[in-house]
Amino acid sequence: MSDWVLGIDLGTTNSVVAVADGGQVRVLADAEGKRLLPSVVSFHPTAGVLVGELARERRLMDARNTVYSVKRLIGRPFASPEVERARGRFAFDLTEGRDGVVMAKVRKGLFTLPEISAFVLREVRNIAEAALGEPCTRAVITVPASFDELQRSATKAAGRIAGLEVLRILNEPTAAALAYGCGTSRPERVAVYDLGGGTFDLSVLEIDGDVVEVVSTAGDSFLGGDDIDVSVAEAMADVFLRAHRWDAREDMQAFERLRAAGEWVKCQLSTLETVDATVSELTYGDGGRALDLVFRMTRPELEARIRSLLARSFDVCAEAMREAAIEPGDVDSVVLVGGSTRIPLARRMVRDFFGKEPRAEIDPDLVVAQGAAIQAHALSGRQSAPKSLAKIGAPKRRKDSTRQFKLHRAAALEGRPEQVAFAPARPAPLARSPKVRPPRASTAPPALPNLPAPSTPPLSFLVPLVLDRPPSSRPPPEEGAWGPSSAPPPMAPASEPPLELDASDVLEVGEPSTGAPGAQAEPERDSVVIDAAYAASLEPGRLLRYVAEDSEPSIVIDGIEPPSGSEELDGLEPPPSGSSAPAAPAPERAQPVLALAAKQLPLLMDVTPRTLAIETAGGYCRAIVRRNAPIPAEQTRRFTTAQDGQRAVHVRICQGEGPRFAENQLLGEVVLDGLPSRSRGEVSIDVAFLVDADGTLDVRAVDVATGRAQAIRIRLQGGLSDAEIAQMAARQREVLGEGV
Repeated sequence: MSDWVLGIDLGTTNSVVAVADGGQVRVLADAEGKRLLPSVVSFHPTAGVLVGELARERRLMDARNTVYSVKRLIGRPFASPEVERARGRFAFDLTEGRDGVVMAKVRKGLFTLPEISAFVLREVRNIAEAALGEPCTRAVITVPASFDELQRSATKAAGRIAGLEVLRILNEPTAAALAYGCGTSRPERVAVYDLGGGTFDLSVLEIDGDVVEVVSTAGDSFLGGDDIDVSVAEAMADVFLRAHRWDAREDMQAFERLRAAGEWVKCQLSTLETVDATVSELTYGDGGRALDLVFRMTRPELEARIRSLLARSFDVCAEAMREAAIEPGDVDSVVLVGGSTRIPLARRMVRDFFGKEPRAEIDPDLVVAQGAAIQAHALSGRQSAPKSLAKIGAPKRRKDSTRQFKLHRAAALEGRPEQVAFAPARPAPLARSPKVRPPRASTAPPALPNLPAPSTPPLSFLVPLVLDRPPSSRPPPEEGAWGPSSAPPPMAPASEPPLELDASDVLEVGEPSTGAPGAQAEPERDSVVIDAAYAASLEPGRLLRYVAEDSEPSIVIDGIEPPSGSEELDGLEPPPSGSSAPAAPAPERAQPVLALAAKQLPLLMDVTPRTLAIETAGGYCRAIVRRNAPIPAEQTRRFTTAQDGQRAVHVRICQGEGPRFAENQLLGEVVLDGLPSRSRGEVSIDVAFLVDADGTLDVRAVDVATGRAQAIRIRLQGGLSDAEIAQMAARQREVLGEGV
């Protein structure tokens, strides 16, 4: 058995896996170097079961056999309003199975939602095993804090179907707090605002050194980025309806394409003010003429559509504040978690509600998996890693397997329609510094359009990149210094040899070289060609950084924010004459490696997300373990027989805050059988309800008269037995071609 315990963020949109040792946490990448695995499963007619990006692309052409966003529905009864709502939204079929279980109907047959999630978890496990070079069978899996007992139990079952021993089910906001605050030097009260693809949670935590205590939590398990995607898709459908008198919402496959394009538009508007999108051949008109959707949306238009959705999250925030008996301004810091928190409006609303700028220095897509890995390391019982994490990276694919992968990908994506779709592979930061790639000696200097016209004909020169120089104190040239009556500075080839650069080197803008008038040096390998007018507009001492990102070195000019849609320095507009460029916010970059400051493993103290209650006479409830009670928790209730000779007692359990049983979520039934045959009321049973560290329920019963434990069974609604889980695991291996 491997010493590694995986930390897995099983997300609505993407899933992430990480591992930790005593010194650092590392998010693991697949053979393509990607750390986000789309939580999508597609059943291809010939290529088998696809999981991840290929499956996500299949949504555009085979939505009926592609299953996604099941996290919103896992563990919910088929009769629940959430499932009913989803059935009208998803293109794939949802049907009712035994005991009210939700099942997905695809070309390979019927699959429970834990089975669908298990396909994703198995792929996550494969990524980890390829990166670590050994089998991995244990994991900590995260869930939204608002998940009830049925949803937690179903998630744990998914892990077991995927061949994982689930050591703990961990709340996502708690995991994020572990990543941010483990080992902090001072006590701090933290609010974790977690807005993901399908769910929202707000948790208030107290962090003091290595102790992380959850004070309160609240959530909405049907609020997230998926709803924003649908809102944008609705706007697209309205535009197409007005233009062509055809409603894409009546065609599930067509609307699925709009949802995918809506996700792309949403992501782009986190960095751009206006976005244009084209969806080709959405449908066909008279004579078989293809009809395309051409769509434009501005950031204010998006914000107007989603403001009411985001406002729902702050109703949840206010509820969590009341539970914690504090005001929003009493928290010391606010942590952003989940990809949907990249939306600028969401960040502004968080700032306005709490009265402080939120923290997002750790990638919101990775932070939950990193926190789960910290807890996984704590549960592993080891003090050091079985191998150095510094040597672990994306596994290398052999040439023969690369060719096979390309053929497999081509077959899977055959017939993909032309359109923008889904989130970018690497989520764009809110503010980015422009990049300048060092030109090769054999290439021409890059042109810089849109620069202000100088008073003399434009002159280009080389800016030597000088290592280890203090910032220059030379003032910028005065306006007109190179006027018609004065000759421009002469040029000469650089006298220094090309620089050998390292990722940690810091460079600065140097002065123009001198030489023969009008001469122009050929660009060296480590030089950047910059127009004179643009160079004059830079602040004195403006720094250049050599950055190695994705194995492709680039040079970044600090403090310059590129115009919308610009990746390179080409096309960058300089600041107006006489002004300096505004300093851009620190770029939000992925942090796959996180250093651990804590010397001791964290002590985690969580709470119950919802009240556990039992049914009483008249259809009312009696609370057993109240919401936000610290866990592990134990409460005992005494039951007696109501009839002569009664041999069993049945107790129905629910979870929720309503006073009547029907207003809450039925969890299942506790059955006490094997009781002695006595008169009514003579048999008394103490039933202890225990909520463990996962937030899952266990029940024990003791005969008061004899002190002996009674036979007891917990029948969770839609729960899976050990035999059923084993059968599903064998079926999954067979479907994937792994044998039984």
